Amino acid sequence: MKTIAVDESTWNKLRMIREKLQAKSYDEVIQVLIEAWKNTELDKALRDTRIPSDLVDDIELFIEKKRAKEK
Repeated sequence: MKTIAVDESTWNKLRMIREKLQAKSYDEVIQVLIEAWKNTELDKALRDTRIPSDLVDDIELFIEKKRAKEK
């Protein structure tokens, strides 16, 4: 188990989040915050990702062929 130091303002915010989440521990709160941060970063990366339209067409064709084989 590790200990971290936070200022009073951060502590109050963590307490508020813990109450809203009905979390049993601050570890649980921090895990939720980390997961939210990961999802935010993933959303940013996906938003910035551009796929050329010809590649999209190739992917659609591939999926159509795959579905046709499964039938």
